[in-house]
Amino acid sequence: MIEEIIVSGLILGGLYSLLSIGFSLIKGVAGILNLAHGALYLISAYLIYSLLPLGLAPSIIISLVLIVLISLVIYRLIIGPLREKELRAAVVTLALALVIQEAIKLIFGPEIKSTPNLVSGFSTVLGVRVVNQKLLALVVAIAITTALWLFIQRTKQGKAIRAVVQNMDVARLVGINIRRVLMMSMGISVLLAGFAAVLFAPVYFISPTGWTILFRTFPVIVLGGLGSIKGSFVAAFILAFAEKIVEYTWGGGYIVQIVTFAIMISVLFIRPTGLFGKSTQ
Repeated sequence: MIEEIIVSGLILGGLYSLLSIGFSLIKGVAGILNLAHGALYLISAYLIYSLLPLGLAPSIIISLVLIVLISLVIYRLIIGPLREKELRAAVVTLALALVIQEAIKLIFGPEIKSTPNLVSGFSTVLGVRVVNQKLLALVVAIAITTALWLFIQRTKQGKAIRAVVQNMDVARLVGINIRRVLMMSMGISVLLAGFAAVLFAPVYFISPTGWTILFRTFPVIVLGGLGSIKGSFVAAFILAFAEKIVEYTWGGGYIVQIVTFAIMISVLFIRPTGLFGKSTQ
């Protein structure tokens, strides 16, 4: 059972890390709770599904391009104008997610859909038989998050993002194009959600209410520290393992969410800003 918990926890942690890091990135840079982030993940998955007649590879490439373009339009029309009104932005993006849910239900129906695996077959890891798609999803998820960390730490654009996160006014004074950084951060954020759809939609399937997976990642985001990419990555695997331990020990259902939220609340009593969050005071 321990081996199964390790393998399944790693795989679930990969999904949580991609979704939570994307959410944390736009929160850290723009200061906005984009509650439509899960809906953009869902759109990516349905784009792949609808474009499959073109072939799997073209459907993935086109869906990633389209979801980034869609996200930039959403930012320009909805999120950007509300950037300094965080509560209003959260409400509006939540409403947008619900609209997207109903639009998907109208277009594709309420039934569960699936997208094809990128790889087929099974492998044995620690004595556990695992679908190769899940292993691929884990490896690529870790590779993507590592590449993002290197991008932010080592490139000029990444340093600009870090400067905006630390102090937007000072970043503007030293000549950083704030608007460009915000748009770039939104694009990267949603691209991570798009990759999550490519890798994990074949494993977990999709439905019009699938965008609510964002709420399953909230304990991850809060535990890691709002806006902290490193915190989201670490917390993703902590809570993924916690979920799997509970699932294999006591069964699934609501008790899994109860335990994850309990862990989050317990840590917040000790560190109110999360594991890697910074106080605004």
